[in-house]
Amino acid sequence: MNVGVFASCFSRWAILGIDRLWDGFTITPSQGKSLATIKIHSRRALTQLTLKGDVAFGDEFAAGNIEIDGDLVELLVELYGSQAQQRSFLTRGVELLFRNRPRRNTLQGSRDHIHHHYDIGNAFYKLWLDHEMQYTCAYFPEPDMSLEAAQQAKMDHVCRKLQLKAGDRVAEAGCGWGSLARHMALHYGAKVTAWNISHEQIRYATERAKAEGYGDRVRYVEDDYRNINGEYDVFVWVGMLEHVGEQNYSALGSVVDTCLAADGRALIHTIGRNQPKLMNAWIEKEYSPGPTRRP
Repeated sequence: MNVGVFASCFSRWAILGIDRLWDGFTITPSQGKSLATIKIHSRRALTQLTLKGDVAFGDEFAAGNIEIDGDLVELLVELYGSQAQQRSFLTRGVELLFRNRPRRNTLQGSRDHIHHHYDIGNAFYKLWLDHEMQYTCAYFPEPDMSLEAAQQAKMDHVCRKLQLKAGDRVAEAGCGWGSLARHMALHYGAKVTAWNISHEQIRYATERAKAEGYGDRVRYVEDDYRNINGEYDVFVWVGMLEHVGEQNYSALGSVVDTCLAADGRALIHTIGRNQPKLMNAWIEKEYSPGPTRRP
């Protein structure tokens, strides 16, 4: 099949001038300089890109069948920014066929998703997370801040928004490795009960809290957020709404309503986008199974 037929499928990328195929065929920008070069090393890789889009891009890049000359983050930002303007009727049809479908997050399904992603071993995450083992978005008031400083800034930002004070009883849903609970107890004098269904994360959080002498100021519970019980002054949920699924929003609301005291405060932090859309198919396949769509 003629390479040009395949290349035409990437017309939205040609605007950026970023394609070089295995036989030397190159798509160049009509004006300006190329942002980067995507080297596609085989006909099969290009076929997969044409048919499966995001999933194929991630798989073929990981396999070495696609190489990027240039800044990968800048490239992806530009590509996703241009998609809305460049999508054709055919492209939309292909996406409907191959896009990922929402998954229902039942109690067992949620455990399966978490086990797939978080229970692969804490040693892996220690290689690249900050000292407090935070896996949610950092907050950079200053762009040159270190990751550790930005993660501390995130936790303080959350605590300020909650008007957290000494003696507050806090319920945290989806606590990860327990960093926010420790921060609230150590720096704000709160008493925190934190829920999570990842066995590895709960084990790490419990052992660390014990080793650092938190006593009864922090308690970690290996259970689903839907089973939170008791009364609290504060409810906090950082980076977990993405895992809930729209069908469970009302269940979450009921949990918050039931566990909060009459004058309680709640904060839900999540990742957002400017329009509802299904999760990127490759991200769900390899990185974060279970989330359904970004609100």
